[in-house]
Amino acid sequence: MTRLSIVVAVVVLALLVGANVAASRSMPAIDVTRDGLNTLTPQSVGAAKSLQSDAQVIGLFRPGTGNGQAETEALIALYAAQSPHVVYRRENFDTDRSDVKLYAIKQPNTVVIEYRGKTEQLTPPAQDEAGFTAALLKLQSGRVPLVCWAVGDGERGLKDVDQGAGYSSVADILTHDSFATRDLVLAQATSIPGDCDQLAIVDPTSVLPTPSLKAIDDYLAAGGKLLLAAEPWAKDPKSMDSLNAALKPYGLAFSGALVIETDPAHRSSSDPTIVAVSGYGRSPITDEIQGRVSFFPLTTAITGAPGPAVIATPIATTSATSYAIAQPRSVQDLGRKAGDASGPFTVMETLEQAAGAKRTRIVLLGTGGFAENRTLPPSNSDANLDLVLASFQWLAEQDSLVSTPSKQGRALPLALSQQDQSILIFITSVLMPGLMVFGGVVTWWRRRVFS
Repeated sequence: MTRLSIVVAVVVLALLVGANVAASRSMPAIDVTRDGLNTLTPQSVGAAKSLQSDAQVIGLFRPGTGNGQAETEALIALYAAQSPHVVYRRENFDTDRSDVKLYAIKQPNTVVIEYRGKTEQLTPPAQDEAGFTAALLKLQSGRVPLVCWAVGDGERGLKDVDQGAGYSSVADILTHDSFATRDLVLAQATSIPGDCDQLAIVDPTSVLPTPSLKAIDDYLAAGGKLLLAAEPWAKDPKSMDSLNAALKPYGLAFSGALVIETDPAHRSSSDPTIVAVSGYGRSPITDEIQGRVSFFPLTTAITGAPGPAVIATPIATTSATSYAIAQPRSVQDLGRKAGDASGPFTVMETLEQAAGAKRTRIVLLGTGGFAENRTLPPSNSDANLDLVLASFQWLAEQDSLVSTPSKQGRALPLALSQQDQSILIFITSVLMPGLMVFGGVVTWWRRRVFS
């Protein structure tokens, strides 16, 4: 019995040592952060796994605290864990003059990704998951989607930095996420240029000429992509009529009435004209923002019934207690009156229809304020940023990027030296199991001696 106990103890010790050694070599990782800060989205995993040859990632950092190097390298390690083709090397920006000159680096703490002779540079603001994944997909596709931005009819401007009306933050987002932009004077267009991957018309205040409407109709019929935003109480009702004319083939229209939200859970706490949405229709655009709040200030409703060949998906709707005011009133006179339409209302919707071998896609928004500068970072941290970016990605048929949300921060892994790792392996693989077995043997021996 004594020999059997010793044999069992030795076998248990050997099993414990073997298990600990195997575990230390496999380097398992579990992300226990609430927001999954150390877990790549399926889209990012796919971008890494789809690499067919090495993507050389070069970190050109200037030594010092606060340079973002640790956070960025932790993120790169997540991509490298998914694909052996993600190859990283670290260089000193101040001493590695060859790389700085070769890649024309303008500022320190820049990351360069080189793939099959093409390069992408990521400055510190772009060194997040969305930026890395966008860069990888861009390098693999070799094409940058072009957003043609309508101007000349009172639309919101991409270069406008005004907090209340400007869209310069959207311009930054599109540039950051590998979109190209170009102004298009819609009133002078008799056709939409063929290189326009999508057309954005945001809150025009003038009537669109008939040739322009014909150009939009032809563009969409050929599988074009359109983001169209309107606002209630148009100064010129005919401008709303011209927008609705562009939507007529698809069966939908903007009502032009101002939506008032009475449910405190579905509006801004201080303003019933600012609709708040946290439950969205099922769409690739909304997969990653369910439960997060986005705001639709001064919005009108999307009405009508889609045609039989049109797939319509309501994205954002108001509560059943909301109502809509058709004719302009003063701010002090927004209470409900007889004749006001009853909700719920759809304030954002997507349309999709086959167009030969292509697909026509349309995003409709009842407000031009959904992506104005004050609704986006750094002024606001709600879901509007993800909503607008996902809309452009969906229109560009970048479905692999639609669900790559931005993350606010990244928890860093514990960095251990080789000596630290050796000590940890010794403690867990040898010392602790050995102490357990030693304690068991001592107990057995004492019982034998004193029995």
